[in-house]
Amino acid sequence: MRRAMRQQRQSLSPQHLQQAALALSRHILQLSHYKKARRIALYWPMQGEINPLPLMYHRLSRHKQFYLPVLSGSFAQKLRFAPFHGESRMRPNGFRIPEPQVAADLLMTPQSLDLLILPLVAFDTEGYRLGMGGGFYDRSLASMSHRQHWQHPRLLGVGHAFQQLARVPREPWDVPLSIICTDLACHRIMV
Repeated sequence: MRRAMRQQRQSLSPQHLQQAALALSRHILQLSHYKKARRIALYWPMQGEINPLPLMYHRLSRHKQFYLPVLSGSFAQKLRFAPFHGESRMRPNGFRIPEPQVAADLLMTPQSLDLLILPLVAFDTEGYRLGMGGGFYDRSLASMSHRQHWQHPRLLGVGHAFQQLARVPREPWDVPLSIICTDLACHRIMV
């Protein structure tokens, strides 16, 4: 399932990807959680992932701070988040994904963010996501699964509409998303 979804995503044309990114931004900009958030984590899109970066350049995002995930150290298991803006110095991590090059004391934990926008390979209407398989987001958010009603960060999964499935495989450590947005619509999840 993961391989088939990734292949379908990678077959999208550059024009389709650009249109999907702009449509996604329009939907996210309408969300009250986005409007209220000040510290927002995005991700660098790879292999046909829907692109959240256009959000940074909208006038409604003028007073927000943006972050990208980084893998700290050569054997990192959890994500930290580095400040990111259009002029950030970048370097590829071990997976060739660009990361902001910043001092370690500037890295933030997920709990320090207001909104965490994360990619997915597939998702279902109950808020569960299938990721790339590395488990980095799962490990980084593991402490949240023990809290009944956390407020920060809100978890917003984003993908193309075709990535929706009836049900994705689940593990006991999976943390459901609060909201899922695609190029067609946003869906608030009742958890």
